[in-house]
Amino acid sequence: YKIEEGTTNEYLRSLATMGLKKRLKKLPNANVKTYQERLLYELSVIHKMGFDNYFLIVYDFVKYAKTHDILVGPGRGSSAGSLVAYCLGITDVDPITYDLLFERFLNPERISMPDIDMDFPDNKRDEVLQYVRNKYGDKHIISIVTFGTFALRSSIRDIARVMKIDPMRVTGIIKRVTDEKLDSTDYEMMRLVRVAKAIEGLPRHTGTHAAGMILAEQDLSQYIPLQKGLYDFYQSQLEAKDLESLGLLKIDFLGIRNLAVIDDVIKAIHRLGEPFILADLTLDDEKTYKLLESADTSGIFQLESSGMRASLRKLKPNTFEDIVAILALYRPGPMDNINEYIERRNGKAFSYVHPNLEGILKQTYGIIVYQEQIMRIAHEFAGYTLAEADLLRRGISKKDKNILDSERKRFIEKCKIKNYSESIAEEIYDYIVKFADYGFNRSHSVAYSLVAYQMAYLKANYFPIFMTVLLSSVTGNEGVTSEYINEIRKQQIPILPPDINKSTDQYIYDQKSIYLPLLAIKSLGKIAVNKIMEERKKGEFKDYQNFKLRMKKDLNDKNLEMLIHSGALDSFKLNHKTMNYHKQIDDAGYEQYITDFKLMVTDDYAFAEKAQFEKDALGFNIVYHPINAFQDVIKKYKLKTLSVFEKELEANVLAFIRKVKVIKTKAGKEMAFVELDDGSTQMEATLFSETYEKYASLLTNDVQIFKIRVNDYKNQKTFLIEQIKKMD
Repeated sequence: YKIEEGTTNEYLRSLATMGLKKRLKKLPNANVKTYQERLLYELSVIHKMGFDNYFLIVYDFVKYAKTHDILVGPGRGSSAGSLVAYCLGITDVDPITYDLLFERFLNPERISMPDIDMDFPDNKRDEVLQYVRNKYGDKHIISIVTFGTFALRSSIRDIARVMKIDPMRVTGIIKRVTDEKLDSTDYEMMRLVRVAKAIEGLPRHTGTHAAGMILAEQDLSQYIPLQKGLYDFYQSQLEAKDLESLGLLKIDFLGIRNLAVIDDVIKAIHRLGEPFILADLTLDDEKTYKLLESADTSGIFQLESSGMRASLRKLKPNTFEDIVAILALYRPGPMDNINEYIERRNGKAFSYVHPNLEGILKQTYGIIVYQEQIMRIAHEFAGYTLAEADLLRRGISKKDKNILDSERKRFIEKCKIKNYSESIAEEIYDYIVKFADYGFNRSHSVAYSLVAYQMAYLKANYFPIFMTVLLSSVTGNEGVTSEYINEIRKQQIPILPPDINKSTDQYIYDQKSIYLPLLAIKSLGKIAVNKIMEERKKGEFKDYQNFKLRMKKDLNDKNLEMLIHSGALDSFKLNHKTMNYHKQIDDAGYEQYITDFKLMVTDDYAFAEKAQFEKDALGFNIVYHPINAFQDVIKKYKLKTLSVFEKELEANVLAFIRKVKVIKTKAGKEMAFVELDDGSTQMEATLFSETYEKYASLLTNDVQIFKIRVNDYKNQKTFLIEQIKKMD
């Protein structure tokens, strides 16, 4: 990193010191001495390890992003534990406030490259990369090759192609290999499998590392083989692990969709004239925690899976630390501790193995949740430096018996020096070993919890804008789109079909309603949508004939048909069947010259037809939902909606089945899981074997009456279908 005068160490120190002053202005109650001492310590370690330039390089491209309207994530991984990174603006997580350890990131006892991974909106990542390439040169920043390898199935198919074996026979051979039922007398089969196994695991094709880039002071073509990669970047011919073993610096530039959502929501808020600053968010917003407590977290980073939402309902988070903990716990292994954690948080009595653990584990109710807690325990009980404690944590997490035994002996001896008994030392060491695999990087959890909180805040306080942007981010994904639309409807916000004179390539919110984008219409690609938007700049489309005439060169009959069925042309005040009857776009040329020309108006399609056509055009229903045709039935029989089960335990509902999944029980009987839809809510329900056998023939996508009962087992709600009645 080139500087005009002085050394890189001096420049880094100057930047970090100025950055600390800026940060402390917003922390009036901070212990300034604590921050200053931590900063000096970190700077000395960074300098001794030779990483001054590294921090300046990252600082530079992050500064570029922040000064060019590119949102930067608050941090990722262990780098969020660095005060220097915080003072430089590389991260936005205060490591002292959140008790994060620098040694988890950069350990003077373990010389290895620092690992600062940066998150950018996925639609702005390339802009940052272009800046870095322009600054350092195209052979100084390169992408990294990846190798896809032969799996057994693909190697069998590839070798079979060379051996000219019939593809149908190959499918049978693969099944035999999977079932381990090879016929040793079948020479062709045995030869095929033998050769296929010989190439299994070998490189088959190349790809590009999703985020990693190599950055070097030298021209990399002088050191490693390069090739042309994506977007005119040079690419290494060596994989990441080989490049890092050569001492080359890898930085991950990650493109995160959720950051693009946050960025777009903020821009939409600004367009309304509201002065919104993300960095000024407080972490105690009542609306946000109410949303988290009710687990209305669809679309929210890290919190939208069904399992996570079930955990949120039980936890009922009301502090930021609750979010940090649940993100750390919701993983295979630690997940087993979620219920215990929640019970202790809600008042269940617990004790510590030793009273001196309280200061370390009080925040997590006596459960080791974070890797940093393991490091602090080793520091407190055995006198390890935090750097040594990190090495201990890494060593015992490998579960190597030799390492475990040698570390146990050392740990116990060091505990004795600090006047802890051997039995206590043994117990504490066993406790650490038990949780070594489970502990999560607290720095990463805090940083990602901040993103989750920001999204939850925006959803809770700017719901229509948030959902509009969220929908745009999933255009083309019909299942997720339907889920989000149902959630919007629950809030009584009208969501309308595309409008040829209003809609764009994104969802739009006009302070009253949300309009679908033209891009949501099947067969209408981005080029056609752009042509419509371009033509519209000359003035609104006055009527159906005017639209056909002006768009004649850019649309075909299929495009027009989908526009009609989507509802995009409804503002022309003609019914769908009439417009479809006159859809031949080539006719638009002569119709304008017939002075008394009038479209022949026909009767419209039946409701069911329009519902099917709408679904064909959009992938889901907006106006003509099948349930809407049965409003009189709902009233007559006092049928409920699926949302009733938030309060009631049994009800008859009118719905239709979106998906059916049939499985076999241990007893060999069939049962089914179905996804129900009532036009505003979707829900998974279960048919046990006896019920499934009785109603299997009715598991179609027809609208039917379902008798459903709620089963609450171990605080987990399941919905059981007990009866299905077919509609006449």
